Amino acid sequence: SLVELVCFPAGRLCQAPVYQIQVPSRVTAQQGLCILLPCNFTANFESSGVAYKYWFKDDDRDTSPAVATTDPDRALREPGGRIRLVGDAPDDCSLRISDVRAGDRDRYYFRFVKGDFKYTYRETQPLVDVTGEAGLTEQPVLGVPEVLLSGQLVNVTCQAPGTCSGTPPQITWTGGFDYTARNVSVALANGSFSYSSVLSFTPAPGDDGKELVCTVTYPAVVGVCTRRAVRLQPGLLGSIPGSGRGVGSSGGWAESQDSWVL
Repeated sequence: SLVELVCFPAGRLCQAPVYQIQVPSRVTAQQGLCILLPCNFTANFESSGVAYKYWFKDDDRDTSPAVATTDPDRALREPGGRIRLVGDAPDDCSLRISDVRAGDRDRYYFRFVKGDFKYTYRETQPLVDVTGEAGLTEQPVLGVPEVLLSGQLVNVTCQAPGTCSGTPPQITWTGGFDYTARNVSVALANGSFSYSSVLSFTPAPGDDGKELVCTVTYPAVVGVCTRRAVRLQPGLLGSIPGSGRGVGSSGGWAESQDSWVL
């Protein structure tokens, strides 16, 4: 790499300045989810010319297609923006990988170019580890009311694991209820999204023992699913004498969960 030399007076030796990169040595992601690799670096930002940032895999050369880059003329290993540099600050080299796949497991290194200044940070190569081949360990988060009243509308929320900016997950419900559901996405400050689904149904005394299942599927990685289920415990729904209405009690949900790869 081409770098500046710093020369000291009185005939002392010249030496190359030390440029550093701050990045975790290892990050772990589950298949189908997303990951952010936070990163900052030092360089000669005073050099004239346009600044370009590059990420490569361990075995790549500096002239190879990049994993991600801000250089519009550099070829990419995988076009489409699934892996991209994020952050606008000159010293920000953060990398986001969406729709994580098994093939993303590798060591990566960063390179910075600005005019005549070129530097490759090969001394620090973070490892991106990928898990989840046997199923996701993260489960959906279910939001259920503690009190159920027969004949009164109930809202149950299922939030998908992880926050992503890639392919939205598919959230589906199953259960022996007449219900409606709507999907909700919330944009977060870091450019990613949180995904959830809100199911609405009206419980009745005959619903005791029925199971409600939320399944989250990540279509970008074939067959990756996770689910969470709750069951209305027997005796949960009673009635108020003379009113024809039911009354619920706290803690009337029994929970089960599962995760699998089809």
